[in-house]
Amino acid sequence: MSQPRADDTSVRFSPELSEGEKEATRSRKVKVLNCLNNLGVSCDETMPNIAVLGSGGGLRATIALLGTLAEMKKQGLLDAVMYLCGVSGSTWCMSSLYSEKDWAENVEMLEEKLCNDLCWTPIDLKKELDSVAKAAEDKLFSLTDVWEAFVVKSILKLHDETKLSEHKAASSNGINPYPIYAAIEQNTFDKDHTSPGAWFEFTPDESGFPGLDVFVRTKALGSKFQGGNLTAPQEEKDISYLQSLWGSALGSMQENIHYLIAHVMALFQGVQKPLDSQGKEVENSEVMRLGNNLDEFLKTLESAFWNMIQSIIKPQQKDAALLPKYLNLCLKLMTCFKNWTWGSTNNFLYENGMADVSLKQVTEGLNQDMGPFFADNVHTDGLDKREVFNLIDAGVANNCAYPLVLRLARRVGLILSFDFGIKEPFETLQKASKFCEENQIPFPPIDPEVIKDQDNPSNCYVFEGQGTPTVMHFPLFNTKNCPGPQEITKTRITFPTLRMSYTRQEMEELLNKAKRNVTENKEKILEQIRRIVSSPTRGF
Repeated sequence: MSQPRADDTSVRFSPELSEGEKEATRSRKVKVLNCLNNLGVSCDETMPNIAVLGSGGGLRATIALLGTLAEMKKQGLLDAVMYLCGVSGSTWCMSSLYSEKDWAENVEMLEEKLCNDLCWTPIDLKKELDSVAKAAEDKLFSLTDVWEAFVVKSILKLHDETKLSEHKAASSNGINPYPIYAAIEQNTFDKDHTSPGAWFEFTPDESGFPGLDVFVRTKALGSKFQGGNLTAPQEEKDISYLQSLWGSALGSMQENIHYLIAHVMALFQGVQKPLDSQGKEVENSEVMRLGNNLDEFLKTLESAFWNMIQSIIKPQQKDAALLPKYLNLCLKLMTCFKNWTWGSTNNFLYENGMADVSLKQVTEGLNQDMGPFFADNVHTDGLDKREVFNLIDAGVANNCAYPLVLRLARRVGLILSFDFGIKEPFETLQKASKFCEENQIPFPPIDPEVIKDQDNPSNCYVFEGQGTPTVMHFPLFNTKNCPGPQEITKTRITFPTLRMSYTRQEMEELLNKAKRNVTENKEKILEQIRRIVSSPTRGF
């Protein structure tokens, strides 16, 4: 049975924040109040909290968030922020920063160091293949291990062996905002209707499902639990693996098929349609059929990776001692590709009785402070019946992790959402609005007229509502930092999400554009801070 307070051997079932987060935010509040007083904003410790959201966007988001935070520090705004919450590429930046205990004091200097680290260098394929082969010996091997070795390490150039729980000192000393990293449980995720139970959060203190109010100590995440109690401790995963999990953009097969169909359809919008082997035009319906052929898609990926492995290990076939290890890897890879297995994690909810307890408490209304997610439409999808769950990139649900900062206990009154996406600059807002409407979570109304110009967004939008948080939305590329005809489109093409490296000149361009979005909107941010401080509904 779950416990109201987590220790290293039990699961915690409660809408309250962890004791570690409470302590950390109390320490941080002192810094926040001093900062706001220095900015001329009169307030006290009852004021709502300010959260910064960094969206996904691969390496582009990593660099852009770095520039955003550096400029917020320069403008005297960073110390007013209580929470820093990231998805995908933004988590890469965050997790690198929190390896420094006082990063918020030195972020401008760290900017130079991190950019130097990100300069392109080739990876040692043989070394990484060996690391994947070793990982394949684990029962919970998944494509996240492959993604880590051959993609994320290529992008970030680092293998961070520290643990997230070891970032507690940097998160609780009051110097830095409190970090929240986002993921989605793959099997619970539904593209058209995301259950609150699908969202998963990581902090240095606890990790878990805020929509189900179930958490475990972060250093115990990955260990085996049964009935809410620890049965077999396992070593905590290192930051390098978590960076790969947080940034596993291919983790959702349904999203991959959706993307591939859209991409192929876009290619077929030319003047002349492509022809088949008999000279007939290929219709869009045929493209849809091919795109939805999941088995063929998986077989293609399987074949490509198999060929790569053969090309690497063929010279070593004379070494009989190595063959069993590589054969095991190949067999594991075939299984993972067939099932599209990512982010396999021992399920701390296994046989926990969690679903029954949740429904009972909702039905009887035993606790009026259960939080905004505890509603009739919370679906566990049999989560407590599975020994393993699968965590993937939260960007497949929403590229900004609004659900995590909207936890009632976090008391966030102002959200600064820095959207580093390039496809649709308001998609994260629209998804958040729909999510909140479906789950009875306070969220400001989004006027369709305000966000109708997708191709020429401005650099800042403000959305307010009665009894809701205020949201300030900052599209990365906009008419202010990309002036001129088609400049936004050209810039988007220059910085695609799947690009794995940038020149130093390109990094500087990204940093400068991100910084302008802060500098040019400093007064607007201060205005909204004053409004939430003086609002009569600030205690919502």
